[in-house]
Amino acid sequence: MRMAGRRVLITGASAGLGLACAQRLGRAGARVAICGRNAGRLAAARASIIAAGAPEVLAQQADLADAAAVGRLVPETVAAFGGLDGLVVNSGHIAYGGLEDLEDAEWQAACDLLLMSAVRLSRAAIAPIAAAGGGDIVFLTSATLQQASPHLILSSVFRSGVAALAKSLSHEVAGRGIRVNTVAPGYFDTGRVRARIDAMVDEQGIDRDQAGQAVAGGVPMGRVGAAAELAEVVAFVMEGLAPFLNGASIAVDGGAGRTIF
Repeated sequence: MRMAGRRVLITGASAGLGLACAQRLGRAGARVAICGRNAGRLAAARASIIAAGAPEVLAQQADLADAAAVGRLVPETVAAFGGLDGLVVNSGHIAYGGLEDLEDAEWQAACDLLLMSAVRLSRAAIAPIAAAGGGDIVFLTSATLQQASPHLILSSVFRSGVAALAKSLSHEVAGRGIRVNTVAPGYFDTGRVRARIDAMVDEQGIDRDQAGQAVAGGVPMGRVGAAAELAEVVAFVMEGLAPFLNGASIAVDGGAGRTIF
């Protein structure tokens, strides 16, 4: 119960990787605040986090692309829990496409959802985390940080901006007891990847393991990851098991990335 009593806000946590992180930290004893856009999924997520063992869960309906909604998340969490010890910034999917496929409005929407939400959340969280004696900020980004994909240009551009934000913050706030790190997931069995796997099962009549292997493609481990596996990495960072870890970007992609650094 290394997280016992600690107060953590996790965004984009009504499903997928964010939900898995909330369940894992809740099981470790954290009081967890989550947010999501869909009220029904948010309520179901809250129930599942409580079932996982979290002592308290605050669910807040918010769209991370909405500055006003984002601006309420940290103050409402602090008001409910009496402070804040950690922040996990996770956001949703954005449009596919290359440069010539995407209009200005899609670029602006991606900027608001991926980059500006991270800016606004971390800016709001620094003071209460410092007041609590320090803690952690973790940004979930993407393996596209290391290898840009031509059809994921929005993700590559703005998630790289989040990684730059994290690196800058790791210098700026370390003296106030706050560590800032990035976790960069590859293919996981959530969201669009799960939809692709399910479609292959339906269309080709193969089992889910075979479909997962096909979607995994060049992943050396021959499969996509499970959300709980990503959550273990986030928990490792948040639980302070490696207290000198700061300013790092940790790829969790089954070895798919070919870059050395």
